[in-house]
Amino acid sequence: MTRARTAALVPAAALLVAVLAGCGQGAASQEPTKTCTDSKASSGLTITLAAPCPIRGGESATAHITVKDSSGTAVKNATVKLTTDMPAMNMHGGDQTATASGDGYDSKIVLGMGGDWNVTVQVSGGSTSSASAQFTLSAK
Repeated sequence: MTRARTAALVPAAALLVAVLAGCGQGAASQEPTKTCTDSKASSGLTITLAAPCPIRGGESATAHITVKDSSGTAVKNATVKLTTDMPAMNMHGGDQTATASGDGYDSKIVLGMGGDWNVTVQVSGGSTSSASAQFTLSAK
């Protein structure tokens, strides 16, 4: 190959490397994370689930749950559990117990693969009666 041809290929190769680098995981990690929030009423409580959306299948994320009584006061010292299921594939994704965090509770959530998942939040103890609410999250 002649020097002229080699010299002409160097800028093209550099451009190709830059474009491919922009398509890698580094670019994906810079995308802003959207949070989806939904609330359900159950047994006099309002249970709100906030989670990144879409969640990437197989990756861990953090869901934030708030529980409020009928007067709008946050319920403290409750036991909050999350259960994930994928009805289309008859899969049980697991159970997690949330920990107190700020105005509510945080829980790890893993949706094993892409698709729609049911997330059931169960609340018990504290100064309230037991309640549960079911939410649907989509994994990518």
